Amino acid sequence: MTLHNILSHNSQNYDPEVKVFSSTIQMMGSRLNVYCYFVDGMLIDTGPQRMEKEISEFCLLHRPDKIIHTHYHEDHTGNTAYLTAKFQIPAYIHSESLHICQVKGEIPFYRRAFWGNRKEFPAEALPNFVENEHSRWEVIHTPGHTSDHVVFLDEDKGRLFSGDLFLHDKTRIVRRHENIPRLMESLALLLKKNFDTVYCAHAGVVNQGYRLIERKLHYLEDLQGQILTLTQKGLDAKAITRKLFPQRPMITYFSFGQFSAYHLVRSFIDD
Repeated sequence: MTLHNILSHNSQNYDPEVKVFSSTIQMMGSRLNVYCYFVDGMLIDTGPQRMEKEISEFCLLHRPDKIIHTHYHEDHTGNTAYLTAKFQIPAYIHSESLHICQVKGEIPFYRRAFWGNRKEFPAEALPNFVENEHSRWEVIHTPGHTSDHVVFLDEDKGRLFSGDLFLHDKTRIVRRHENIPRLMESLALLLKKNFDTVYCAHAGVVNQGYRLIERKLHYLEDLQGQILTLTQKGLDAKAITRKLFPQRPMITYFSFGQFSAYHLVRSFIDD
């Protein structure tokens, strides 16, 4: 495993108010970038436990007064226990996940190997708006990737911290428990809002983010139509997956099928 860290502005970032933490994890042919953000006193997500040293240095540089989370997954909460204790600051997450945070993470092997584990941490429920000294952020519930997922929106400046809602405009693999129709509803909800720049947890700073979220929704709508048509012709989820997504990425093997195109197809049929 190699771990590369950048403790400064991401090259894509043109907003001097937003400080970007960026690291990359590589393992068994899989590579994934991780981004956390600091703006106006708040840290958005804390990254996986394997990045503890790097995110701690980032926080020593910027001194957050609070941590807010987009959802409970260990690549977003992996360092929260350490940072809340070290800096004596509060952490916030959607109320649905408060009980999850109170116990050590029960994480599948492939995710522990990739990200590390997550220790329990104290947290408070996110309010409807997060108020800082110079900014005000709407907390919008956007389930689909997880049931507790939220995003943080500053409509005045057109900024959206999107967690794992966006990731890519052409989704091809998802985790086992993702609900893609609900995710589509969340995307449609956001398209009623005003924003341009998207700060994604794995794609980094995404310019023209509104247009790309719109593109992602259209892609999923087209994919849903194809899958339902093939279902009506008698194909099951496995056959549809082989037809539409014939190549399997390494992460599908590494995760023992927990992360695959099959779950994308199955969600359109079952959810």
